[in-house]
Amino acid sequence: MFQTRIFSTILFIIVQYFIFVHSQCPSNVLIEPCLCIENNSSTNNEMVLYPTLTDMIPIRQKSIVCENIKNSSIDLRSIFIKLSTILATNNQSYNLTNFNDFLLHNTEINHLPENIFGNITFSYIILYHNTLLNSIDINAFNNTRNYVEVFRTLNTSLSDSKTLFTIINEFKNLRLLSMENDKLKSIPDNAFNHTELRYIWFGAHYKQTSQPIDHIGKYPFYNVPNLDALRIFSPVLTKIGKYSLAINRRSTLIDDDDLNNMLYIEIAGSMLNASSFEPTSLTRFRNRAVFLRLYNTSIDYLDENIFQPFLETHPASLLGVQDSNISRTCDSRSLWIKDEYCTNINSRENRVYGTACCSL
Repeated sequence: MFQTRIFSTILFIIVQYFIFVHSQCPSNVLIEPCLCIENNSSTNNEMVLYPTLTDMIPIRQKSIVCENIKNSSIDLRSIFIKLSTILATNNQSYNLTNFNDFLLHNTEINHLPENIFGNITFSYIILYHNTLLNSIDINAFNNTRNYVEVFRTLNTSLSDSKTLFTIINEFKNLRLLSMENDKLKSIPDNAFNHTELRYIWFGAHYKQTSQPIDHIGKYPFYNVPNLDALRIFSPVLTKIGKYSLAINRRSTLIDDDDLNNMLYIEIAGSMLNASSFEPTSLTRFRNRAVFLRLYNTSIDYLDENIFQPFLETHPASLLGVQDSNISRTCDSRSLWIKDEYCTNINSRENRVYGTACCSL
């Protein structure tokens, strides 16, 4: 009886293995309650729209989705350890353990443990609508850290800045970080150290998402020399410090076109006002053109001591103040922009957008 059980187990593993090597995905029986996304395309990175109750999530084939799990004590780690063990039966096929995306969606899981994926690797980690998820072990992604290119969170309870940014800094090949509607309260000093990172998003204007960030440390983005876009949307942010937005010199120029090398910074927050920006806080961009857009702020005038030095840091830098108090009225303290920055200069368009002063 015992020998029969062992034989059955070995046979099961062999069958599942051969099913996998002839497809992109393991049998879903191996990874229940998760499932593997596969389509018939020969393109490994082709996106498919994965349907959920609230939206369609773009996800690539050969990806694993764990969703609608209401058991908070489920052991995801054991699932991936079992899958790792089965795939280890063929040492020559290391690519079998390399998956594209991991999506954890709409679960009641509250913690991600150490080495959660075993020897399985993912290049995208997506944690959406896990409202009870409040902690991630600092070593949760050890075996996949060198593969992660995209890390996204949405509607979680993650708040431990120290642990989160320690984890994020292990992703040396990270290209995009997006964190929306979590409980992140601060961005620490020297938070990032990534040469490949292009996009950092804390909230999105078009989706009306944000983070409750009330403090931005010194030089958090300085060691991200190839950053293309930064978004910080917070309803409780009141201050932009002298070194909060400082950026190091771009390490790779796309070409000599200022617009192609422009850094896009979007900041939103109803508690930001005309005195929220410390002197020189908008001048530390190492001679790089910047398009600064301010949304839904309480700024009622453009302080010449703050915004005029910003516009002079580079002749191609632009300022947009849509959806702020300044866009509805023109305070006399903002008239300095009218003659020099609201008219066409050197065939360029106006350099300040959204202020009533430019329509006088």
